[in-house]
Amino acid sequence: MRVPVGVKVGVFSLLVMGGYSYFANSIPQIESKPPQELSLEGGNVTPAQLVKAGEEIFKTKGTCEICHRIGQKGTRAPDLAGIGGRAGKAKAGTSAKQYIIESLLQPGAVVVEGYPNIMPAVDKPPIALNRSEVWALTAFLESLGGTVDVTLNDVPATVGSGAAAGAPAEIKMPGDSKAGEAVFAGKGACIACHKAGKIGASPVGPDLSQIAKIQTPDYIMKKILDPKGMGTVAGFPPGVMPQTMGQTLTAKEYVDVVAFLLTLK
Repeated sequence: MRVPVGVKVGVFSLLVMGGYSYFANSIPQIESKPPQELSLEGGNVTPAQLVKAGEEIFKTKGTCEICHRIGQKGTRAPDLAGIGGRAGKAKAGTSAKQYIIESLLQPGAVVVEGYPNIMPAVDKPPIALNRSEVWALTAFLESLGGTVDVTLNDVPATVGSGAAAGAPAEIKMPGDSKAGEAVFAGKGACIACHKAGKIGASPVGPDLSQIAKIQTPDYIMKKILDPKGMGTVAGFPPGVMPQTMGQTLTAKEYVDVVAFLLTLK
């Protein structure tokens, strides 16, 4: 008896699908988990382990590389090569570890000449490092040309207390981010100078593709209305961004643009 072609095709399809299913299920599955918050308090850790943990924080959760470089001048922030040796001479009566910790927790107090005051405190949102993470990051920065001698007791006990209970709640603007993207690319003419994710390409102004990851909503809102007052990013010409955006955009358009910028992470 001849088997109909349709039946043959159906059986062949089932065999192929079954084979792929078996192959797929035979591959060990890797469960995706969010990164664990680093906690070194109460534990024994060597300086080498601390520096290694700090370097990882520098490159990941701390988002430091978005602005800083090591051995290369950055456009947003100073080169950190040798900071461990230089920090002890930067401020009279202040040790290297004290200067670095102050720079991380109160960056506005130690602004390097030639760079704008745009760095957020690392223990506050949007970065929100905990006390152990600030300790490790300080150790890593000390290791860049200096001696690692920072202890957990050097980091104030209140540091990161707000982040200990979990990630900060996401701040959402009442605006429409899609409409804000249209204003950014259209009426606001922002793409004439800025790149923002998949839109724009001009290098006249800073790349905003990760602006919500490195700056607070407060900074972003003020920067649109008073760009000169919020400082100029190093490496870019001053006075290019218009001071009249507050008059050019309607209130809704302004809120929409901020909502769009807050999606850029």
